[in-house]
Amino acid sequence: MKKVFLSASALGLLLAATSCDKDLLDENPRSILVPSFLGTPEGVQAGLTGVYSGLRNVMGNEEAEYMAVQGTDEWMRGFAATQGYEDYNPALLNSQNSAVTNQWAIIYRYINGANGVIQYAGTVQGLAPTTITQVVGQAKLLRAHYYFMLVQYFGDVPLMLNFVDAPTKDISRAPKTEVYNAIIADLNDALTNLPDRTSGYAATGTGRVTRATALHLLAKVHLTRASSTAKQADDYAKAKQYAEELISNRTRYGVDLEADVADVFREGNENGKEVLMNVQFNTDPTFTGQDPFSPTGANQTNFFFRSRYDLLPNMVRDIPNGRPYGRFCPTPFLLDSYILPGESGRSLRSTDTRYNKWFTTVYRVNSTGTGAANGGRATAVIGDTAAWYTGRPLSAAEKARIAARPNGPYTVIEPAGYSNLFSPVMNKFDDVTRTAVNNPSDRPLIVFRFAETYLIAAEANLYLGNTAAAVGQINTLRQRAGAAGRKAQMDITASQLNIDFILDERARELCGEQMRYFDLVRTGKLVERVKAYVPVSQNRTTAPAGPYGSDAARNVRDFHVLRPIPQTEIDRTGGKITQNPGYN
Repeated sequence: MKKVFLSASALGLLLAATSCDKDLLDENPRSILVPSFLGTPEGVQAGLTGVYSGLRNVMGNEEAEYMAVQGTDEWMRGFAATQGYEDYNPALLNSQNSAVTNQWAIIYRYINGANGVIQYAGTVQGLAPTTITQVVGQAKLLRAHYYFMLVQYFGDVPLMLNFVDAPTKDISRAPKTEVYNAIIADLNDALTNLPDRTSGYAATGTGRVTRATALHLLAKVHLTRASSTAKQADDYAKAKQYAEELISNRTRYGVDLEADVADVFREGNENGKEVLMNVQFNTDPTFTGQDPFSPTGANQTNFFFRSRYDLLPNMVRDIPNGRPYGRFCPTPFLLDSYILPGESGRSLRSTDTRYNKWFTTVYRVNSTGTGAANGGRATAVIGDTAAWYTGRPLSAAEKARIAARPNGPYTVIEPAGYSNLFSPVMNKFDDVTRTAVNNPSDRPLIVFRFAETYLIAAEANLYLGNTAAAVGQINTLRQRAGAAGRKAQMDITASQLNIDFILDERARELCGEQMRYFDLVRTGKLVERVKAYVPVSQNRTTAPAGPYGSDAARNVRDFHVLRPIPQTEIDRTGGKITQNPGYN
């Protein structure tokens, strides 16, 4: 199949709509996407597919993950971080930074694609009116999503709502009030024109957005705007309204919480009932980036949260354990957030099951015999324990029992020995079906899920003074995560609820899902929590030893609530696009 291209503008507004698997978004692409083609049934569908394809470049690749995940209270420098987000390094996190430069250009590229679809869909002959309405509704929701990312990252941004098919330098930043108004207008239109479920589409609906997506995103946008300089008096009420409409009508929309948190990220369940929006990937190189060393169009999330397990005795790199491309290391705050008051010793993290289901702490022998990896035992048994991240200090008796095991001892790594190279690993995005050890994932990537709807409703209710409702919504999620027979122990009371508790709960539930930076900025907690929870750079001497922590707490400043504007955009517009404070 051919790729679809459009001439670029000064902002790099290039629509690169790659062809899609027929089980996802059906199309019959043409070589050139121009206004005359967008006005045809074939062209408007190809244009919409292009707008969807942009999600594969702003969700799940290395640079997108840097911008939204790193430098927070959840994740600190991994063993291979390179762009300065992990420690707010001014020599790297500036107007020349490749992540902001590329993400800005990519997002505007696909905004322009959405503009083309919206602008020319009304001229199409030969498609049913319902189909045209749905096409426009999808394009508007996706445009809103792209602009929501931009306004959270950069604040005031150029507001481009018309199709650009020729270069222009006459571009400047619009006040965020105007940007939010445009986002909300698009989402309200989508709310009217999208089906409740993906089955409501004439074409196969897998991967398409729905009215449920619009409700969730409207709630999230209003919640975010409520604490910004663009805030409106009814924002918290609107956030509550839209979130609770989705929660109350879950049967109508075909969504619900998974009964077991282990199923939320179970491989093969990426289109499950908890998923409100995802990004489709597969192994077709015309659809999904397959280059292990390029982020273009690839789902690389299975790379980033790795440890150097391949340096442990009796362990070699393999597909199930993933490519150790560790960009992110969990903070002590994140790992300890799953401990309930009163837990100690072996009971630590045993009531809240999310830790043991979403983090890998045990590695199994995959190299034995003569020449076993990393000085491992030749007599080790394949599948036996190779290493254990204990999560707590072990007693002398426990260590003695491990040393005296009939199959031989294994590597024990206590919390004092955790480092940027060796620490528990989040496994939400693991992909054991990849065909090669360095390949990116072909799993669809979840963007929004129903669990967050409860957290949005709870936060809005907290600010509205509806504490009982907020507690109930939080407890619904916490009970879902509770161990059998101990779910009541997960409940909280009104006296425990405040914005810090909600942030803690969002960390426990949503860690690593490309939203923590936004959460901390929205709640005004970025600087406070980075300073409180990210360990300072140090060299740990407890085995296996190594570097730990980062300079984030020392370097983070108030202006880091925005990312730098790419210098390329300032230069291309002759300075009409201006820089955010604090950056050079």
